Amino acid sequence: MKKITGLALVAVGLLHSLIALVTPGLIGFSDIWTEILDARVIDAVNPESLRILGYYWFLIAGFLSILYGFLCYWVEHQLSLQLPPFAGWGLLTIASFGIVLDLDTGLWAVLLIAINAIVASHRSQQSNQKTN
Repeated sequence: MKKITGLALVAVGLLHSLIALVTPGLIGFSDIWTEILDARVIDAVNPESLRILGYYWFLIAGFLSILYGFLCYWVEHQLSLQLPPFAGWGLLTIASFGIVLDLDTGLWAVLLIAINAIVASHRSQQSNQKTN
């Protein structure tokens, strides 16, 4: 089975971050940079500014997906290992939670990546048991 979890997560994170940075209006954050500048940038994220808070977490989620994706890629390709089961199960938990709270979400892509990681890990464990 091809090891695609890392690259898939990087791709999702890049798309997420690029949409947020280049066209924030597509995701409901039009004129968000004006709001951030009006709040004077430093410590702009606060409970009184829910739009800035939402935008901040949207960006952070993209950046963390990229980082986690690179880590998975490194494990899969530099160490030549299959990801441990908890990597896929953790992604599945996060994606499921997000989907339950918001059906109209990009976490469906993460759900597919999580299922792939779980299946790949399971197959790897089975093949290791057969060779031992």
